[in-house]
Amino acid sequence: MDNKGTVCAAVLLVLQFYLPAVYCGSHTLHYHITVVSAPTPGVPQYSIIMYVDGVQYGRYNSDIRQAQSFSPSLNHLSEHLEMQTKFAQTSEVWQRHKLNFLMGVFNKTKSNGNIHIYQRKCACELHDDGTIGGYQEIAFDGKDFLVFDKEKVVYVPVTHEAVMVSHLWNKRYDPTSSKKYMETDCIQHMEMYLPYISTDLEKKVPRVKISSSESNGRIKLHCRVYGFYPRDVEVKWIKNGRDEIHSEEAAQILPNPDGTYQIRVSVGVTPDKNSNYSCLVDHSSLETPMIVHFETKNGSCLYIIISVSVTLLLLLLIILGVFIYRKRMTEDSHGSHEPVSIDGESLNTDVCPEEQEEQISDSPPEGLENLDKIIQPKNFKRRCCILDSSCFNGF
Repeated sequence: MDNKGTVCAAVLLVLQFYLPAVYCGSHTLHYHITVVSAPTPGVPQYSIIMYVDGVQYGRYNSDIRQAQSFSPSLNHLSEHLEMQTKFAQTSEVWQRHKLNFLMGVFNKTKSNGNIHIYQRKCACELHDDGTIGGYQEIAFDGKDFLVFDKEKVVYVPVTHEAVMVSHLWNKRYDPTSSKKYMETDCIQHMEMYLPYISTDLEKKVPRVKISSSESNGRIKLHCRVYGFYPRDVEVKWIKNGRDEIHSEEAAQILPNPDGTYQIRVSVGVTPDKNSNYSCLVDHSSLETPMIVHFETKNGSCLYIIISVSVTLLLLLLIILGVFIYRKRMTEDSHGSHEPVSIDGESLNTDVCPEEQEEQISDSPPEGLENLDKIIQPKNFKRRCCILDSSCFNGF
């Protein structure tokens, strides 16, 4: 450690009793430290905010001057709380010193109302397979500056300006202490306080909601998994029960206010009535993976779209067929001849000559004296035909 201990040691000692249970899954304790060069209304000059798996569990700042817990199960640890407050106050002195060091290197002053900010993120991780990880990052005036390389045990610059400062930093603040605390002390603190907070973060079974949306002839399927704890979860889409569909979007696990987590995995598919889709969820709270099928009732689905498309196509073909049929019938009716007239009288051409015999009177028309002008049945051709002018060649 440095002269009076690294910041990570001090901060974790302040907030160690806020750690969650690590009986299963992977867990991360990380915290943000902020130091402001001059008093600013509404902003403490020094503050620590502690998170467990992305959920805020504790804090300390220069205004309240004591460590505070956000877990009711830890409120009875008053002696520990008092001890950690003292360590936090000691850490505050050293973090102000580091801010002043950076301001001196870059020739920054506090005059003319200039405000400069030093930020540090520290974390230790315990994975479900027993491996240990962690990280440390340092920023100055809102820009990433140095990161801790756990394998090389050295602070590495991330900007050109930080190259010179990194050498001075590694000499002034021993990086081996950060590695030791990350891999040993931090994990011990987790295990020490497990019994106190395990009830706050028991395993919670994930809930799943499936939906879909349509865009540019493609269907996008959404699988939203929420309300689960611990954080680690596997969510993926499966086609026909075996083929995994890879998502083009990066899915992030996000914290909920109640300490649980949520994630949404989306994939784009082409409508196919012969395929079925399912969302597979694997979590430590489940004995076997949960499989939720994409059903037709869930919004705009593949099968509804396919059925509607086929129905519309058939309806269009039927309408087209009726239109063509009626058009042909109209053309046929327009092509028939006008009734044939003989001696000024219309002849019904819609019947055969045999039927015409019955329609002709045997007596002379009233007012006619020339009986030879009477149309006799024998003058008709004895055959059925669609009458035209050729039917009357025998008159």
